[in-house]
Amino acid sequence: MPGISSTIFTPEIIRDPHPTLALLREEAPVFWDERIGSWLVTRYDDVKTVYADDRFSRDRRLGRHFVAPAPGSWAERFDQNGLGRTEGEEHRRWRARLAKGFTPRAVARMEDQVRAVVAELADPLRDRRGVVDLVDAFTNPIPNTVISRITGIPPYPGEEERFRRLAQDVIRRFLPMADEANVRRGENAIGELAEWVGKLAEERRQEPREDLVSDLIHGNPDDPMTNLDIVLLVALLIAAGSETTTLAGTHALRLLLRNPEQLAHLRRDPGLVRTAVREVLRFGFGSAGGGVPRYAMQDLEIRGQRIRQADMVMLSLAAANRDPEVFADPDRFDVTRDNRDMLAFGSGPHYCLGANLALQELTCMVEAALAFLPEDATLLEDRIEWEIVGLICRPVALPVRF
Repeated sequence: MPGISSTIFTPEIIRDPHPTLALLREEAPVFWDERIGSWLVTRYDDVKTVYADDRFSRDRRLGRHFVAPAPGSWAERFDQNGLGRTEGEEHRRWRARLAKGFTPRAVARMEDQVRAVVAELADPLRDRRGVVDLVDAFTNPIPNTVISRITGIPPYPGEEERFRRLAQDVIRRFLPMADEANVRRGENAIGELAEWVGKLAEERRQEPREDLVSDLIHGNPDDPMTNLDIVLLVALLIAAGSETTTLAGTHALRLLLRNPEQLAHLRRDPGLVRTAVREVLRFGFGSAGGGVPRYAMQDLEIRGQRIRQADMVMLSLAAANRDPEVFADPDRFDVTRDNRDMLAFGSGPHYCLGANLALQELTCMVEAALAFLPEDATLLEDRIEWEIVGLICRPVALPVRF
């Protein structure tokens, strides 16, 4: 089609997907990308509809191009037993079990742990001068440190750093279009992490403590969780919540520093921080032109396009969250915007289990940044380092002059 690239899988589009996504949303809202081997759905209403359509599954094994991991590996166990493949009653059962780990008491404990982790990393930045890489010093360590604390990973010297390294490698295995090296690296990390968390689960089974693993093991007597269940859950928390929260936190700081009038607005009215965080998520917290994958369980049609059984359909949240039919002036970053309808956490029965935790982390991160960023802090945009992994372009360094 004139004006539309045959694929979104090019470095130029991955770095800045929004012009292409806007064109697709207008001219080809259900678009077949031959290079990716997937349909791309870009309109808000269509994305929300597919989320709730039981003719689609999250189980990647149903996809035409699925490549099975090594037999007997932890990666294979994750594919066969993980929450990410469940639907219907089985999915509801898993969510009911997980709810025992998010009681009001547990949530309050998690909030305290989030604030403690953010404070540990923010306090040394209050008196810093010179150029500071906020990815390395702040946004990168927080999410996985939070996950390690809430699950009960002992904060021994070096252990949280090791956990973060494994967690970041695990995520690479699930990124759409990640290359084989990243996939294999992620599968190796899943094995190492599984052995570690399995031992932790056995310890908590014998001696429970004030952590999520203990709550899940001992809070479900009518439907007990096995050590395998706990391993799968922790891997899910990592895959779903760590890299995305790092990206969102990094882009929150980048967007605020690039839009000083919005940053000044938050300084005057810090009560808007949670709204600002949701605006970061709507506006797009990373150059991710792809989206959330679903797999057709039967032949069907969307907007006249014939979707075949086993086709992958990617729901472009980046495109949906800038749909002008839903969001006025969608390409403007506005920390006061009413963005309750944004789809960053999904929709329907698969709405993200960790949404509240992610919002809590990001809110604390932005609140802390308002305190440690000097009024004259300057983003060194031309020195930002970027890495492309699959369809995501992620900043690996965010240099700011204090």
